[in-house]
Amino acid sequence: MLKDSDSCDVIAIGAGPANLSLAALAAPIPEVSVHILERSETLQWHPGLLIGGAVMQTSPLKDLVTPADPTSAYSFLAYLHNQRRLYQAIVRGLDRVSRSEFEDYLRWAAKKLTNIRFGEHVIALELRGNSFEVITGRRRYQTSTAVLGVGRVPSIPDWGRNAPPNEVFHASTLLLQRRELSRKRVVVVGGGQSGAEIFLHLLSGTCGALEALTWVTRRANIFALEDSPFVNEWFFPQYGGWFFGQSDSTRTQILERQSLASDGVNSSTLRAIYNALYDREVHKRAYPTHVEIRVDTSAEDLRGLSPFRLGLRQRTTGDCSEHVADIVVLATGYRTEIPAFLEPIASRLTVVSAPGGSQEIVVEPDFSARFDGPEECRLYVQNGARFQHGIADTNLSLVPWRASTILNSIIGHVVYDCRPATGIVKWSSVGFEGSC
Repeated sequence: MLKDSDSCDVIAIGAGPANLSLAALAAPIPEVSVHILERSETLQWHPGLLIGGAVMQTSPLKDLVTPADPTSAYSFLAYLHNQRRLYQAIVRGLDRVSRSEFEDYLRWAAKKLTNIRFGEHVIALELRGNSFEVITGRRRYQTSTAVLGVGRVPSIPDWGRNAPPNEVFHASTLLLQRRELSRKRVVVVGGGQSGAEIFLHLLSGTCGALEALTWVTRRANIFALEDSPFVNEWFFPQYGGWFFGQSDSTRTQILERQSLASDGVNSSTLRAIYNALYDREVHKRAYPTHVEIRVDTSAEDLRGLSPFRLGLRQRTTGDCSEHVADIVVLATGYRTEIPAFLEPIASRLTVVSAPGGSQEIVVEPDFSARFDGPEECRLYVQNGARFQHGIADTNLSLVPWRASTILNSIIGHVVYDCRPATGIVKWSSVGFEGSC
């Protein structure tokens, strides 16, 4: 049991998948001990978005450990075996694992780990001589190595930041309180997977019989997730290494072209929405009274108090209009920002501005922060370098590989093999004959 001002090998801040992976992979390694500090009292993984029927967009084999150590006791298959569901899961198929089951897996793994301290809200990370002092609301910890895994924050449009939070809210909070939306006019803004799931959820009447339901996206249409084998090689370790070596302007262009590989909608969800809308016509369902999908349309301002007048602009023609709404759900994604608790050492960190308003700590290939401090002090950043390491950085696909890379760096020798995986696509012309 840790005590006040105890010294720890590694302090990992945040008990999301990234640091759970780090702790699980570190568990059998005697040279290192990882302690996780988590502000919540229990493990929570996107609790506001655990909508019934929502499925994972990645394989459950891209869990906390399997790509790095298939024999680990913390794998998703080990979880299924422990729950006596392995045979049934094999018969059912592992291509449609629900988000609620994956969260249950994360909870199971967290219970097996004995080094997570819940209810520890980190207030500050300070430099004390040749070590860090991590200050929480309860105690202080000393360490030479800290790992950030606090995740991203909801991205709120400027026009929605000062709106009443019960009427205009981010999608991530949808299920955090009971919402009775009967006779309400609801607008969902955002054409990605979360927007699609929420639109389908509200269309089903789960939150009451809506008066009107409108789905608005700036995309030219409601596009499916790009999920072909070749596209999925963007989520291989060697692609991240190639991406890291590109210029800022090149990275920006690449990420723009890759948006549907990370934020397209599952084809099954699109089919379910289309079927629900078709059935609504067949059965002449009365509610919602009015249903509308607007593509190629930007939401640009919000006026009045509920009911609101949401300003819309058709992107191709430039035509503007106002849409009356009682509730606006912002499925507008997430951005990376520098945690407030890093303020004491902020001047020692190098920061880069990334697309979408994100601010990223500049990291090296081993995910160590570029830090102007004592060599003995090392700070690593998990899932906070998408602009530097590529599309997979904030995705589950490379979580075990990144945790393995960090552990190898911390320990100082190779414990997990992090060499490039076999792949079909070549991302570098180095070694190729000829030139263009």
